[in-house]
Amino acid sequence: AMAVREAMALIGLITCVLLQQGFGSPTASSLTATPSASTVTEQSTKGNAAANRKVSEVIKVPGWPDIAAKYPLAYAIKANGMVYASGLTGMAMHNGSMVPGGIEPQTMQTLINIQELLKAAGARMEDVVRCSVSLRNIKMDFAKMNGVYSMFWPKDPPARVAVEVGSLAGEALVEIQCDAALPDQGRKVVHVPGLPDLKGFPLSFATVAGGMVYLSGSQGVNMTTMKPVAGGVGPETTQTLENLKLAIQAAGSSLDLVVGCSVSLRKISDSAAMNKAYEAFWPKDGALGGRLPSRVCVEVSNLAGAGQVEIECTAAVEGLPPAKAPKAIKVPSWPELPFPFSTAVTASGMAYISGNQGIDFHESKLVPGGIGPETTQTMLNIKQAVQASGGDLADVVACEVSLANMEDFVEFNKAYAPFWPKDPPSRITVQVGALLGGAAVEIQCLAALPATADEVLAAEETLDRLAVVV
Repeated sequence: AMAVREAMALIGLITCVLLQQGFGSPTASSLTATPSASTVTEQSTKGNAAANRKVSEVIKVPGWPDIAAKYPLAYAIKANGMVYASGLTGMAMHNGSMVPGGIEPQTMQTLINIQELLKAAGARMEDVVRCSVSLRNIKMDFAKMNGVYSMFWPKDPPARVAVEVGSLAGEALVEIQCDAALPDQGRKVVHVPGLPDLKGFPLSFATVAGGMVYLSGSQGVNMTTMKPVAGGVGPETTQTLENLKLAIQAAGSSLDLVVGCSVSLRKISDSAAMNKAYEAFWPKDGALGGRLPSRVCVEVSNLAGAGQVEIECTAAVEGLPPAKAPKAIKVPSWPELPFPFSTAVTASGMAYISGNQGIDFHESKLVPGGIGPETTQTMLNIKQAVQASGGDLADVVACEVSLANMEDFVEFNKAYAPFWPKDPPSRITVQVGALLGGAAVEIQCLAALPATADEVLAAEETLDRLAVVV
């Protein structure tokens, strides 16, 4: 009787999941070419707007103001056992004012805000898998930020990347964005044999949760001498990826299971040398069929330490079912892009969309007109990449926005907001040092995908087997 009740409960659970997620894969009509920004009218922008969320949930915090009424973002989105939080600053949420006193009070308030947000989503600080820290002045404030930051993770801190950016919204000296796994996702930190202890730094080399590996930012440091390797950005890129490889393997993954990376350069002029070393490093076969992970690459104002490049990555663990294994995505109507990354990579029900700019792929150049048209074209490109991955804009859970000039923030939001008239994703927006090609904006997104046809079939087969048992 107990076995029958358990089987019936499982049948009900799977049925509910299938009803919630929907069925099928994108139709051919959903992957047709999207009009360029220069031809987009208000009506066609509305036609490209997101519908309702299918497999994700907007998180609201009791007592906090309605952020979506002022800015096109959510405090956090919950999907696939994860919480994707927006970047938060040291603002007192009850009155909307920045706390006084400099970097330490701001860091404290920022992390209190994150703690309260995670609580509203059903997660805790110890569930955080990775944080991204953006500082206005890394030389002056890095140590003080770390002192406060470490208080929130006295044991097993999350993976982390920390950089200096050109500007943050408002009077913020620091902005922190975190992702957390829900308590049932088995979050654990990764210890890497052969690498030194990270005592003194409140971060882990990597964390694992829900079948994914979240790696800290790494630089081209020889882990024996703890100094950057000689020879410039090319050798540093290779060494950086070697360091990441050790952590990836220690976490139960491999290079061909990496789904996305973020590259921060001191000088965007180093991108060609970085790309040459970066492209040569990845396996020519494996899960992605010789294609590379998704990627975003920007110039930052400064890095911690002496490195010229810092890279952080996300990977899938070994042994995922075929339907959840990493897969490189190509948009059918786009030309073959001459860049060392994939347009998108899907894994474990998520789509990791590469950083996009306002490039009209029919003309292979940036659209004219500045931040507004560039933002519109960027979002149209992202929509096509998400659709090719099996979802739509309503499935996007998080975006990272890099602006060349924070003075464009208002105009950017005007162009960005119409794509999410309801329940926008979480977001972080910073001013970087520079973007490739002189772009005004670059946007990278993450989407939680509805069930694919293969996943529906697998679930139906499970139901059939359970029905036989019952």
